[in-house]
Amino acid sequence: MKFSVSIMITVLLLLGALSVEAQNNEYKLDQDYGIAADGTVFLESDDAEVNIIASDRFDVNVNVYHRIDVDGIEWGSDGDFKMNVRQRDGDLYIEEAERNNNSLRIGHVDREYRITVRIPRGVSIDVKGDDGAYEISDVGGGISMVADDSDINIENATGESFSFKIDDGVIRMDKGQGKLTATLDDGELRVENGNFNEIDVRGDDADLYFATVLSDAGQYYFGIDDGDLELDILDGGGSIDIAHDDTNINTIGTFSKIRDEDERTVYKVKGGNASVEIESEDGKIVLRYSE
Repeated sequence: MKFSVSIMITVLLLLGALSVEAQNNEYKLDQDYGIAADGTVFLESDDAEVNIIASDRFDVNVNVYHRIDVDGIEWGSDGDFKMNVRQRDGDLYIEEAERNNNSLRIGHVDREYRITVRIPRGVSIDVKGDDGAYEISDVGGGISMVADDSDINIENATGESFSFKIDDGVIRMDKGQGKLTATLDDGELRVENGNFNEIDVRGDDADLYFATVLSDAGQYYFGIDDGDLELDILDGGGSIDIAHDDTNINTIGTFSKIRDEDERTVYKVKGGNASVEIESEDGKIVLRYSE
């Protein structure tokens, strides 16, 4: 009798699970929202394809598409996906609604998740996410991003404040000025056509490439442990003070070596009074001056 009851319970569970075969959960949002001219868009999402596009508009358009196809068996439910959007004090907050996360799936799961946010050109963005892919263009405000294992591409950044924190991700950035700070573990940060007067970048096993003008009174710091740094000076000059252990240093262009010790090397580049400080343990450093 106990054996028969066990079989019946198993059959009922399987039938309940099979009833969600080929499940299709779809969510769509396409809505305009007001924002202050100097406001900030806050976005929190995980594992999404994100596009943030700035233009000569006055409001924010949020377009979200989320779909899950389950071809197999699913026990339990995560609850319906939903994106919460709210306005507060001239800013806009976009975030995923909390869900149960108590399902078990066996079989093939296909997930499609896209977010497109169109913003006014002068608005700033503050982004948090994991495992995402980000395409950001023409933003004239500040950009702040905390993203693990993400691929980030930033085009035509014309703001004056940039802050990044990533682990194993990649950031590619075109333009930018003012101040840039970044913290990386094993990630990669590549900046082209910069015009910064302050940079503070710290990484463990990170790969860094910076092509930037050196401001006359600029302050620049690069701290890397086992990572590599390539600094391409587009214009300006100053002193480059490198504290190093087992580091390989190469220079391309006109650099005057004014100090050469076992654990410290100092170069001078004519054309300005910027201060560049580099700390490296076991990496490779390439200095290039583009005359």
